[in-house]
Amino acid sequence: MCLHIVQGLATIAFVFPRASRARRDRLIRLWGAKLLKIFAVRLLVDAPPGFDVRAPQRLFVGNHVSWLDIYALQAITSARFVAKSELAAWPVFGRLIRDTGTVFIERAKRSDTRRINAVLKQHLSEGGIIAVFPEGTTSDGRDVRKFHANLFQSALDAGAQIVPFCLRYTDTKGQLSTAPAYIDDLTFWDSVKLTLRESRLRCELTIFSPLDTAGRDRRQLAHAAETLVRQRLQGHTRQDR
Repeated sequence: MCLHIVQGLATIAFVFPRASRARRDRLIRLWGAKLLKIFAVRLLVDAPPGFDVRAPQRLFVGNHVSWLDIYALQAITSARFVAKSELAAWPVFGRLIRDTGTVFIERAKRSDTRRINAVLKQHLSEGGIIAVFPEGTTSDGRDVRKFHANLFQSALDAGAQIVPFCLRYTDTKGQLSTAPAYIDDLTFWDSVKLTLRESRLRCELTIFSPLDTAGRDRRQLAHAAETLVRQRLQGHTRQDR
């Protein structure tokens, strides 16, 4: 794990400045996939038939369980994320998060949402892929919290697709595992140790069809995405069936 982190820092420092956007995206996907492998996390992706997970101009929205969520999504989409500003100060991982294009939001400042939406609109209009966790915090993965609608506006303004996703971590028997959950008073390093103690994990990533935005405002779209995720966590639906 330490060697992989050093490799990531070196790549950001020496390769990214000269690399094309396509190459940076590929390196981000490879790094995320390797991190999951190091932590013995098997990524299982369930997407609609024919769905291109790397197509441009998309806003991915879904539930938030662990710091592993970022790397699970990046492993297949190379998406940029919106994250709380406190993460920028994390030792080592903060640098990795910052330099792979994360947009940081100051949650204590209500006015900061306007700035973030403008930044996201620009990224999406230029064909970027953005991922956000509208709950604004993590859970243990048993249910989903209310989706806040503010950042959905950036996709509407940019004419981008809004794609819901659901993350669920299970053990080798298919039972829900809370080992990766980064919740309550856990420190980051305590969370890392809990994850490493779990012999093997599966990260079940369900990607739903893009939401129909016609005639719907950001609040209606947030509610629709939240409902899909909740149903998936309760085992009632896979995709649109």
